[in-house]
Amino acid sequence: MSQRDDTFKGGIQKGETAWDENSLKLDKLLKNATDILQERFAADTRNSISSLRVVKQFSKKDKLKYVGDECFGFAPDGGAWFLGDKLVAVFEAKKQGIGGNACERWWDNASTAKYINEDVAYVTFCVGEGAGEDQVLDKLRRKAKIMLGENYSFHMSTDVNNFSQKDVLNIMTKTLEESVAL
Repeated sequence: MSQRDDTFKGGIQKGETAWDENSLKLDKLLKNATDILQERFAADTRNSISSLRVVKQFSKKDKLKYVGDECFGFAPDGGAWFLGDKLVAVFEAKKQGIGGNACERWWDNASTAKYINEDVAYVTFCVGEGAGEDQVLDKLRRKAKIMLGENYSFHMSTDVNNFSQKDVLNIMTKTLEESVAL
């Protein structure tokens, strides 16, 4: 269906949600990994990784501190990870069909993260038909590489079952360890 069709109704309609079983599964993988890593890093006092802290959703105080205004929301699925006051990594989950606006919602969070720290490691896990080759999330991946840089990485699959908890945990761990080492 095209936006030019008379029957097209943009946005989420009454009785619908932005989530389905696959998006909720991907969100849960990131949230579980975040909780596991937060606990693991807090217990590892041998190095600076124990200094990492995660913010799951920006409070009004965070918004004013890091951006100077509270005109936005910022709640990445895998959290915003800080070393001291420096935002070092953000983890996001996006499920996209052939249509929809996951890419627009992604761009809002990615822009916020880049404003806070232009060198932030921004990792996005993408699933759904829109994550297929030359589909909307693939185009977003290519655009982000051009406009935002190499520190914005994407892990793409049309099937959420191609991501295991171990896969997500390993990617997040490696990203955070590299971010602390910089």
